[in-house]
Amino acid sequence: MPTPPHPLSFPYRSAIAAGLACLIWAQAAHAEIYKFVDDNGHVTYTNMPRPGAKKIDLGPSKDTTPALEGRRAKKPSSSRNPTPSTFPRVDSGTQSKRDDMRRQLLVEELSSEQRNLNAAQSEYANGRRQPGADINRLMDAVRLHEKNIEMLNKELSHIR
Repeated sequence: MPTPPHPLSFPYRSAIAAGLACLIWAQAAHAEIYKFVDDNGHVTYTNMPRPGAKKIDLGPSKDTTPALEGRRAKKPSSSRNPTPSTFPRVDSGTQSKRDDMRRQLLVEELSSEQRNLNAAQSEYANGRRQPGADINRLMDAVRLHEKNIEMLNKELSHIR
């Protein structure tokens, strides 16, 4: 029966070294960032300080936030995520028009897909009676149109 490797043998040392390297790299990942604008107006972001560069405050990283603060933080609502204040807003009238247009397009597409399904079902019924017809291909066409109709109905149910 072979003996297990010693805890300080090569496989264990390499695993420990890799783990330490990951920890060191993770600490270095939260570096300071500087913004520099040259005479021509070109903007450069760097982690190296240089004369004329301004340090950008990125706020605390996840690693530096106290553990208790994370526990006390209110969990985000799963029903709605707030959008940032800088996010473009659309008034309700404009959104209503967009929803109406989208609904109309989906209804037209649903009607077209229903016609395609009827044609595919007819071809399948005729193909079953003919020797040498590719029944699998015909059945796949029917399934495709059925799936498309299902997805269109699902999209229609999501429009306000």
